Amino acid sequence: MELSSRAVLMGAALSLYLGFSFPVSAQPEQSCEEGACTLSYPAEFFTRYAPVTALDMVNNLPGFALDDGDNDTRGFGGAAGNIVINGARVSAKSETPSDILGRIPATDIERIDVIRGQVAGFDLRGQNVIANIIRSGDSASGAWSAGARTYQPDDNVYPFGELSYSTGLGESQVTVGLKGREFQSLVARRERVLGPDTLPIEQRFELSDEDGKDYSATVNASTRRGETQFSVNLAKSYFISEGGESSRRYPTDASAPFLLFQGDSDRFIRDEFGFDIERALAADWRGKVIALFRDEDITRSGSLVRGPLDQPGTTEVTTRAKSLGEELIGRVELDYVGFEGHAIEINFEASNNSLESDFGFSALEDGQLTPQPVPGAKTTVEEERFDLLVSDSFQWGALSIDASLSAETSTITQVGGFTEDRSFFFWKPSLNLSYSPDDNSQWRVRALREVGQLDFEDFVSGADLGDAELALGNPNLSPETTMTMDLTYEIRGDDFGIGTVTLFHDWIDDVNDLLPLSGRLEVPGNIGSATRAGISGELTLPLDAIGLKNGRIDAAAEWQTSRVDDPLTGAIRALSDERQWTGRISIRQDLVAQRLAWGVLMFSRDSFPLYGLDEIDIQGQRADMDVFVETRAIAGLRIRLSVEDVFRDGEDRDRRVFAGDRSTSPLAFREVREQSQARIISLQVSGDF
Repeated sequence: MELSSRAVLMGAALSLYLGFSFPVSAQPEQSCEEGACTLSYPAEFFTRYAPVTALDMVNNLPGFALDDGDNDTRGFGGAAGNIVINGARVSAKSETPSDILGRIPATDIERIDVIRGQVAGFDLRGQNVIANIIRSGDSASGAWSAGARTYQPDDNVYPFGELSYSTGLGESQVTVGLKGREFQSLVARRERVLGPDTLPIEQRFELSDEDGKDYSATVNASTRRGETQFSVNLAKSYFISEGGESSRRYPTDASAPFLLFQGDSDRFIRDEFGFDIERALAADWRGKVIALFRDEDITRSGSLVRGPLDQPGTTEVTTRAKSLGEELIGRVELDYVGFEGHAIEINFEASNNSLESDFGFSALEDGQLTPQPVPGAKTTVEEERFDLLVSDSFQWGALSIDASLSAETSTITQVGGFTEDRSFFFWKPSLNLSYSPDDNSQWRVRALREVGQLDFEDFVSGADLGDAELALGNPNLSPETTMTMDLTYEIRGDDFGIGTVTLFHDWIDDVNDLLPLSGRLEVPGNIGSATRAGISGELTLPLDAIGLKNGRIDAAAEWQTSRVDDPLTGAIRALSDERQWTGRISIRQDLVAQRLAWGVLMFSRDSFPLYGLDEIDIQGQRADMDVFVETRAIAGLRIRLSVEDVFRDGEDRDRRVFAGDRSTSPLAFREVREQSQARIISLQVSGDF
């Protein structure tokens, strides 16, 4: 069946089902004008969910999927997500929208507006559905949560907690947040190593066990002086994780069993400071200036220790990677409404990013750990980037149009192990069309060109001790560019039922993947052009009609196919590191009279392939379930018991390693892994004040 036919059938089914009305209290108010459809959810709509923070409210918005953006992208424009607060985007990158919403007390929220279609003026390029969180901000309030979790089959208990406080005085508002947790990453694996004749070579029983701590502190403050709005954001975070993987290995030949331990230690320290100033510049102009600085200090170390079972082993390999990254961003946003019926935006951004990396690798030689030469082990990468965007949003009959043209230029300089200077220039056009035949349905069409950002980690060298491979950097890597077209149909019921179907097609140039070098080495590189196409859908429905009073179901699924020419074999294959399908269904019921709620989330996802010079690694398929039950029997408190990964289904793996180039060499061995996740049991108490 063609994708278009599938979309028509799914849209018809949604129209039929959502045509029924299931009465609920505090229905959202909906309206469509000038190309934008807005559903306003009053704070009372969320009462049944007993929210403590704004994040609890957003997570229960019908038909809305929270996008945390990409805070690892360089620059400010691409890290937005799909959330604004009082109509403005928060000038922060290290904090995700989830982090920010999790610090805002629910008692401080007046309503949440979900805007679909024309979102001009919110500076969230590429988004056609956003949530605007309207705060009152005229009183002091706070929220807190505390709890503990255990990771089965281990029985240790790890605490976590969060505290936030907001206070408003006149035109000023301050929110302070503290967050901390201790955690464990626990994964058990059973792995069989098979020869080219499929006969077993080795049995492996592995346990990955890492403990860690994660702390953060934030301050968000804003004030108004006359026509000028000032905002300041501060954030500091600290993360450390230590542990490793023990692999008990039993060869099937006469060799003795042995233990291979892969040690791992990570430490991240991040700091960020940002501020913005916004005011009306003239009768038809409004301007905003944003400045942001952040740095991160990352230290990673690893080791491989081999020896007899239950005896001290010999350290065969050690690694240590130290990196210092800095980012400085300046951004100017101008809005002009002097042309009747038009909303014009002009944005200019300049940024400077740098990464200093120092990688050390030592291997056992003649009984001693000896440093080994690694190309690009010590290097510095720096990028200067400029981005200019001009956009116009207007109405043409019943059609709403948002058109923009952006130009990006960047210069990347690398010195040290690699020495390279390169410059890039890209045009990035974008066109968004939306049409609302009535208040309950909308069509959206989007066409845009996106330029992927190069990961500085691909420019520097490292190691994968688990697969005993060096990960070399490539100073000649070019960014991936994607031309995207998609078509979305959305329908809403008379209550909070909502459904969407999206068809999409991508044309990709300079695909980032792995390129072979001499010998058995490989580096990140560009392998040519590719295509990607698929269909996705989301659905939210009330369940009162089937007897589940105050119940709801949320579902989402995506299927895609991709094609690229393999650089080794020349054959057509799927893109690396991309799943063909994913799906999830969640059911929730709130028993208001009993002050109880329960919910279940079921999810499943396909595996994804990774193609190397001498291997094909297929991993990632899993299906599992999360459940929770909560009570509000104690006034002002929400007590939740939750179980994640009930069935402990982990990501399986099938790794096929060849004797040389996989296009011409025979299979050397195959690793087949069955993995079991930890079952996470949590007890959390939340409240506000």
